[in-house]
Amino acid sequence: MLTTFVQGQITQIIAEPFANHDTTGIAELEGMITYRIYVEMTNEDDEISAIFGDSESPLSISSTTSFYNLSLGSDLGWEINPALLPFFPLIQYDSWLTIGASNSGESSNMGNTIGMEGAFNSFNSGGDFVVDNSIGGSIFSLAGDPTAAAGDDLRVLIGQLTTSGIVESSLNIQMFINGFQSQNSVVQDVSIIFPSGCDDATACNYTPDGTDSSACIYPLDCEDCDGNCLDANSDGVCDCEEQEDLPGCTQPDADNFDPDATLDDGTCVIGGCTYPMAYNYTATATYDDGNCIFAGCTNPAALNFDAAAIEDDGNCLILGCMDPIGFDFDVNANVPGACDYPAPCVSDIDGDGAVDVFDLLIFFESYGNPCE
Repeated sequence: MLTTFVQGQITQIIAEPFANHDTTGIAELEGMITYRIYVEMTNEDDEISAIFGDSESPLSISSTTSFYNLSLGSDLGWEINPALLPFFPLIQYDSWLTIGASNSGESSNMGNTIGMEGAFNSFNSGGDFVVDNSIGGSIFSLAGDPTAAAGDDLRVLIGQLTTSGIVESSLNIQMFINGFQSQNSVVQDVSIIFPSGCDDATACNYTPDGTDSSACIYPLDCEDCDGNCLDANSDGVCDCEEQEDLPGCTQPDADNFDPDATLDDGTCVIGGCTYPMAYNYTATATYDDGNCIFAGCTNPAALNFDAAAIEDDGNCLILGCMDPIGFDFDVNANVPGACDYPAPCVSDIDGDGAVDVFDLLIFFESYGNPCE
């Protein structure tokens, strides 16, 4: 347990998911999670001096299944050559212990081990890591090791574990408070705190105090968290069962009509008459096909007869006699033309259209009078 004095320096030992292998696509690691293990501390210059165990204070890290240990990997993080990672990518998920460094490029070459051979032999075969003999063993670093200091994030990396099981642990750690060897302190029987509860608010099993993204459960693409199918358009058909829209031209009169298209994409090309005054104007036409038909005078007798017109526009010009007195008076004429009048009758004095006795009487009345 943490002593009252030391609680002010080491706050906890935590595990953070480094890779969830349900999503990495690595068949060999499917179902496993790779965790990075950190000691959280109080001051930036606090240092981890040693991780140790013996018969009185056993050091143990166990899994309900096993730990993934690659033959090309290393017992200690500071021994891993980063140049190998592009060629052997599985090395980055190997299980190991360390103080501060995850590869040789981060190491200051101040770390070492003693009495850990048996524990690593078990660990490398996938078993537990246990140091509980009377002689004991330790992973340690010398005072002043920069990789062992808490730094800005107030924590020090002490291991990586890849497993599909539940991890149980008991760790003993020596530290130098503020980096002073004269202020060394020891914590014993400390368990690693693993994340629990989903921390993603969009997941079905989100919990406000969750810390584990790998524990989140999400609905299937076509279902909500209760298993009900999604129906975005409320047509009674699950979205995944809807026929996928096929974009294209859906207008049958278009040049590029696509009978298989279910969603008009606005690309239809339609020929037609684009002149609004034409008889056959096509509002949906995207180009003029040269076949516009216009209204005009359809009367062959008219001055402006249009043989191409298919509808009379009421504007025919008819030349003819517009005087009703004329012999050839034309009631349809709207353009004045010559009229054919009857020859004058000089004997019809009263102008009644006939030469009769009344004309003779008028003559007698005027007979003998001088003409003025």
